[in-house]
Amino acid sequence: MKNGNEEGRIGGPPQLKLMEDIIMSDQQLPIQTLVFSRCEELGLRRAELIRRCGYKNVSKGLRRLEQLCRGDFTGCAGLIGSLPSALNVPVDVVTGAFEDTQRQIHEAKEAAWRAAFVPHAVIMTERSFPQPLHIAAILGIEWLRRVDFDLKQGPASYIKQSLNGVREKLARWKSDQIPTFGRPTGLVVNYSPDHGVRFDLDGNAIEVFDCAYRLGEASFSIGKRPVSREELDALFAGTARIVPVRQ
Repeated sequence: MKNGNEEGRIGGPPQLKLMEDIIMSDQQLPIQTLVFSRCEELGLRRAELIRRCGYKNVSKGLRRLEQLCRGDFTGCAGLIGSLPSALNVPVDVVTGAFEDTQRQIHEAKEAAWRAAFVPHAVIMTERSFPQPLHIAAILGIEWLRRVDFDLKQGPASYIKQSLNGVREKLARWKSDQIPTFGRPTGLVVNYSPDHGVRFDLDGNAIEVFDCAYRLGEASFSIGKRPVSREELDALFAGTARIVPVRQ
């Protein structure tokens, strides 16, 4: 039995919805707790903290601080580096809060993924990294390579449904290749978060994984603003919807 695989993240977008859910819950992110508690102890307003961090554009700095406190560290390296002196704490205190925040977000994301899991298949292809990337981001990697099951038919039907799913996707594109990924080479049936089996295109089992095989993610941005999956679907008339495969 082998460990389940996870394809490399392909420019994955920040998990903003997940982080917003954490913030709206009773849980507070450690980096947020550190910043707010030290500001209170020092009698600092947030604008004053931003000036201590070396920002001349206070409005921009406040946006960065808000982003940091919700656990999105994209572009925040400078702010993080200046926090120890601005908050008058050792570097390892900020580093610890940063690492604890990453851990908390990862654990919440993992819990959400496991709670939402349903059996499905992932099509294995010639290329694990799509070419061109932006087309895969627009279409949706899951739509291109994931096969959803009619669960009422039961686990015994999953292999057949998977193979039918491969054929239906190729027929949809009138090609022997999955757009941006190339020819199918096999598939993995994810029976549960902790069990997946790799099959060839004849339905023969090849490998057993001790966790589900996960696809990477791709993000699409307009300017510097990430575009959500829902916005892409609206822009391209729902092209990237996942369509369940029937037997």
